[in-house]
Parts: sequence; C-alpha cells; structure tokens
Amino acid sequence: MNQVTMGVLEQPLPERKTVQTPGGIISYREAGRGPALFLLHGMNGNSRSWAQQLKALSDSYRIIAWDAPGYGLSDPVAPDADAYAAQAAHLLDRLNIERAHVVGHSMGGVISERFCARHLNRATSLVLSGTHWGNAAPEGAPLAAKYARRLQELEDMPAEEYGKVRAEKMLPSSPQPDVFDQVAHVASEMRREGLLNGGQMVEKTDNRPFLPALKLPVLIITGDRDPVVKPQRSEAMMDYLPSARAVSLPGVGHAAYLEAPDVFNRAVREFFTSIEQA
Repeated sequence: MNQVTMGVLEQPLPERKTVQTPGGIISYREAGRGPALFLLHGMNGNSRSWAQQLKALSDSYRIIAWDAPGYGLSDPVAPDADAYAAQAAHLLDRLNIERAHVVGHSMGGVISERFCARHLNRATSLVLSGTHWGNAAPEGAPLAAKYARRLQELEDMPAEEYGKVRAEKMLPSSPQPDVFDQVAHVASEMRREGLLNGGQMVEKTDNRPFLPALKLPVLIITGDRDPVVKPQRSEAMMDYLPSARAVSLPGVGHAAYLEAPDVFNRAVREFFTSIEQA
C-alpha cells in the first residue's frame, strides 16, 4: 500500500455536514482552524476529491470543501454560473466566513472565477487548477456532445464502471493504481442532475469579461499531461490576468490535487504564505 492510500486510511475524511441556504441545501466537509480555505471540485468530483488537502493543509487553515449544487447532498440550481456563485457565497455566509482563499479545479475554477468577480471582497486569493474561462457556447446551443455522451454513460453503466471510464479520461496512461481507484471512486458517486446542470453551466459560461476585474493574487496550476484541459488553455487566462503566477506540474494529468498532492499542496501553501507575509 503506498503513501496516498495510507494517508487517506489513517486519517478518515471529515463527515459531510449540511446547511440550508436561500438556494437550497449545500453539503460540505470541514477541517482545521485558521484562515479560511474554500475548495471547489471539478465536474467528476465532489468534496471527497480534496482528501489530501483536507489532511495536509488543515494544520494551518480552516478548510471548507463543498459539494457543488447537484453533488453529494447539495440541491441542484439553475445551470448558470451566477447561480453557482451565489450558492458559494451563501455557504460562506452560513459558516460566518467573510473572506477566504479560494481554490477551484476545472468546473470549480469556472465557478470560482465568477464567485470572485461577483463578490470582490470575499476572496483573499484565487488558485485556478486545470481550468479555463468556460466554453462560451452561444445561447440556445445544444448540450455539447461530450457531456451528452457522459449522461448516456451514466444512465447505461453501473456506477463503478462509469467511475473507471471517467478516471481513464482524466489521468495519464499508466497512472498509479491507488490514484486511479480514488478518482474512479469519487466519479462513481456522480448524480445525473449534477452532471447535466454542471455541463450546461460550463458550456455556456464565458468568464473573459469578468477576469480583468479580479485584482486579487491568482495562481494558475496546470498538469503538463492534462488530457481534459490542455495547459495552454489554462495559461491563456493570463492574457486577462497579467499579474497571475503559473506553475506547471510535470507528469500530471487532470487530478493534480491527488496525483501529486505533495507538490500541489506545497505550491498552494507557498502562494498563500507569500500573500500573508506581504
């Protein structure tokens, strides 16, 4: 048994909690004390995705890892970036968190960008992992074929098989078996409403008009073998965020937080420390 699996087993995940908000129920996991750190997972994830961050960073931060609308025990919302961003704000309100470091991965990055733009004083910093500004599909366009295909697979396949298919699409060839198993397990918990609304939201969102308003410190993390969001697509955001820093993780696919948790966590911690000491 290798280090990643042992770490998760030695320190079980915090249990899910729920809060009622004006937009519905939100579930989340919480660990640690200190400055708030808000983690937003990707389309194939949920709050469980952040096991290695909940374990490693809770010595310095109060970590809140949400289940996005339609994931975990969270109620779905309309497939609109502003609706997701509003739920993020409601969750922080319910937890009495005025400001937080924000980390968004993939779909969670798209939501994080809109949240930070709509709530300029609520984020201390923003980390964008394996993400982009949205797919900017025209209004009324049909659901992208890739999302329609995933919905069909979700309906046709047993949950375990669906999780394995998604893990194969996210990770480089020959991934560590324990990493593959963990990504597949989380993806197997997918709910149809989470996938459908999340796919529609990402497909029609275009955050480019909002990015220049983000005057806070930004770190962009890419995996140089990411098959889902190519590094060049993430790095293109620097045209709108000229002061952003960028870190590329070698040999890493679309789950940097889990594939290379030590490197990922170190990059995040050093980024936060540089801000707090400024």
